[in-house]
Amino acid sequence: MAQTTELVKVVVVGGSFAGVATIQTLLASIKSGHKNIQIILIEKRDARHHPIGAFRALVDAEYAKRVWIPYSNLFPKDSHHKIIQDKVTQVHHDHVVLASGQTVAFDYLALCTGSDNPAPAKFLADSSKESIAITNKAREDLKKSKSVVVVGGGACGVELAGEIKNAFPDKKVTLIHSSQTLVDYPGYSPALKAGALTHLRELGVDVVLGVQAQIEGLTFQNSIQVAPRTIVTPGKTIESDIQFLSVGNRVDTSYISTLKPANSSSFDSSTLVHADSHQIKVQKTLQLFGFDNIFAAGDCADYSKVQTAAATGAVAPTIAKNIIALEEAKAKNKTAKLSNPGWYPSLMLLATGPETGVIAMPLIGTRFSNSISKALKSKDLMIGMTNSSMNWK
Repeated sequence: MAQTTELVKVVVVGGSFAGVATIQTLLASIKSGHKNIQIILIEKRDARHHPIGAFRALVDAEYAKRVWIPYSNLFPKDSHHKIIQDKVTQVHHDHVVLASGQTVAFDYLALCTGSDNPAPAKFLADSSKESIAITNKAREDLKKSKSVVVVGGGACGVELAGEIKNAFPDKKVTLIHSSQTLVDYPGYSPALKAGALTHLRELGVDVVLGVQAQIEGLTFQNSIQVAPRTIVTPGKTIESDIQFLSVGNRVDTSYISTLKPANSSSFDSSTLVHADSHQIKVQKTLQLFGFDNIFAAGDCADYSKVQTAAATGAVAPTIAKNIIALEEAKAKNKTAKLSNPGWYPSLMLLATGPETGVIAMPLIGTRFSNSISKALKSKDLMIGMTNSSMNWK
């Protein structure tokens, strides 16, 4: 890249797995000589949440102190990179507009805005203090409860039910799932799905399949409910005093509605996203169709069939690599040779407690070995890896 004093502005929207992976790859390139790149992270929250550890935080007050990580060490001290705590409301071809009204120009844009899940997996609040208070209250309510119901048998529901049963073995824990199969995601073996059911039942969780549970008062916004409820299912009636909703993965990409090419006021921006999932359509290079300088990755993009932290960690660095390739090609007046993420692991690690879990990995297949689960995820739920990516000790 030609040396110049003019900064190349790379705006990254969202500071979780995809955003931080993009930033770290860019920082590595800057160290190797691309000094004129300025990274601007726009993140609506005041700290990074580690959602992989959210259910352990629910049952373990000490662990809960570790799942919110400051952004203060993300960039080197005295660098020209910066962090703006705000929310992007509009995306245009060369700038974004924030909720505060501020406009931020960019040469390249990486959209890594993720998704929302019901608490305690993730939180609608942007304040870490408020989110921590929700978790702490739920933990105290859980301690007082006798019969727990978890609605939803995806990865989050399985982990939530398992963590609760591991921490409170004397409590009655029931998981209700609308399908006949747990963790029924494309690309994963039937052994994982059957194994998750076997594993939960061995832990003592009562699993009810094929039932669409509609519990009064339990909603996406009120996903932790302390109330006496009677749930009638075929063959049994369940009395519960606390319920958790673990259904729904919501993606908000409404900011795309303002995006148009520089000289095309008639462009229909709705074609950039899927009408049902609201995910952004991306090419194999993670670029948006028709916008070579705008990329997307993680839950807000449609590249991966199943959005896991492992998939995002493998995919998102491609954004940084392609930005560098574009800049280098521009300096040489050549066409950039861009890359795509290619293969990434169909990896699923379901942690159901500090020493238990179910694993589906390439080469080794599905395993229920507690020692493997503990080594790879269950013990600390990868908090060390997240801390390392944030340069946080």
